[in-house]
Amino acid sequence: MKRATDKTFAWAMTLLGVIALALCIFMAVHAMNGTHMIGCSAGSSCDSVMNSRWSSLFGLIPVSLPAAGLYLAFLLCSVAGAVSDDEELRIMARNCMIAIVGAVLAASIWFIALQLFAVHDFCRYCMATHTVGIIISIVVIIRYFNDRKSRMWLAGGGFAGVVFAVIQLLTAPSSVYDAGSVEEPLPAVSGMDEPLIGNPDAEHVVEILFDYQCSHCRTMHPWLEEIAEDGNVAFVLCPSPLSPSCNPYIPRDVEDRFVGSCDLARLALAVWTVDHDKFYEFDHWLFGYGSDSWLPRPVDEAREKAAYLIGETRLSEAMTDPWIDSYLSLVFELFGRTTSEGHSGIPRLISGQKWLVPEAGSAEELRQLLEQIL
Repeated sequence: MKRATDKTFAWAMTLLGVIALALCIFMAVHAMNGTHMIGCSAGSSCDSVMNSRWSSLFGLIPVSLPAAGLYLAFLLCSVAGAVSDDEELRIMARNCMIAIVGAVLAASIWFIALQLFAVHDFCRYCMATHTVGIIISIVVIIRYFNDRKSRMWLAGGGFAGVVFAVIQLLTAPSSVYDAGSVEEPLPAVSGMDEPLIGNPDAEHVVEILFDYQCSHCRTMHPWLEEIAEDGNVAFVLCPSPLSPSCNPYIPRDVEDRFVGSCDLARLALAVWTVDHDKFYEFDHWLFGYGSDSWLPRPVDEAREKAAYLIGETRLSEAMTDPWIDSYLSLVFELFGRTTSEGHSGIPRLISGQKWLVPEAGSAEELRQLLEQIL
C-alpha cells in the first residue's frame, strides 16, 4: 500500500516537473534566439524582465538554462522513484529530490525578489515557473521532511541556491544594453523646435524615446541632464507612449499596461507649445523629481497640474495643436523602425541610424554605453 502511494506521489511530482521544465526550455530557447515570447511584446512586463541584467548568469547564460537542468534532474529522480523497485535507488532518488527542491525554493525566492525590488516588473512565464517550483518544494518538504538526514539534504540544496544567487549578484553586469542599427536613414529631429535637454548646438544630438509611466525611463531621466552639462551631447525628448491606443507599433491583442500614457505625452507636448520653461517643470513633476518614491501620475491629476502651469484655456487650445500629432507620428516612426523581434525596449537612445536601449546604474555608466552609438 505504501509503495503504491509512493508511486502515485512520484508520478504527480513528475507531472509538475514536466510543466516546470517545459516553461524553462521555452524561455531559454527564446532568450538564446532573441525572440519575443507570446504576450511579451514591446512594453510588456516580461519584456522588461527578460531584457534586464538579471536575466542571465555571467551576463551570457540565460538563467532559464540552468533552471531547466535543475528540473531535468528533478524529473530523473521522480521517475526513478515511480518506476524503480530497488529500495536503495528510491532512497537515493528521494534524497536528491529533497536537495533539488531546496535549491529550487531558494532560487524561486531570489528571482521573485529581483522582479519585485530590482526590476519592478513581473514576467508571467517566470512567475508561473516559480509558482510550480514552490508548489513542488512545499509538497516534497511536507512529505519527506521528517528526519535529520532529510533536513541536511534540504539545507544542502538551499545552500546551493544561495550560492547561485551570490554568484549572480557578483557577476551580473553593472550595465547592459541592447543595440542595433537600421539600413535606411531615420527621420531627422533637429532639436530646435522640440523639447531638448542640453545645448542644441552640441556636437551630438541624440533622440531619447521614453514613456512617462516607465520606471526605467524615470530612473534614467535625471542622468540626461548630468551628461548634457559638458555641452558635447544634447537629448531631444521624444515621448513615446507604449499604449496600443495611440502607438501603432504596439500589438492591440496584449494587455495595455500603459493606459493613460498617450494622454500624459499629449499633455506634456501641449505645455511645451505654450511655455518651454513650464514644460521642463511639468516633465520633472511627471517623473517625480526629488521624490524617493514614485508612481506614474494619474491623467486627471496631470491635467490639473498642466492647467495650473499654463492656464486651462491655453491648455485646451494647445491640446488641439496639429504639431502634437505631427511630432508623435515622427516619434512613433522612430520607435517602429528601431523595433524588431526581440528588440523593443525603452528608454531608447537614437543617433543617426544607430539605436541603444541601455540599462545602467549611473550617469557615468550611461555615458560609457552612449559611446556605442556616438
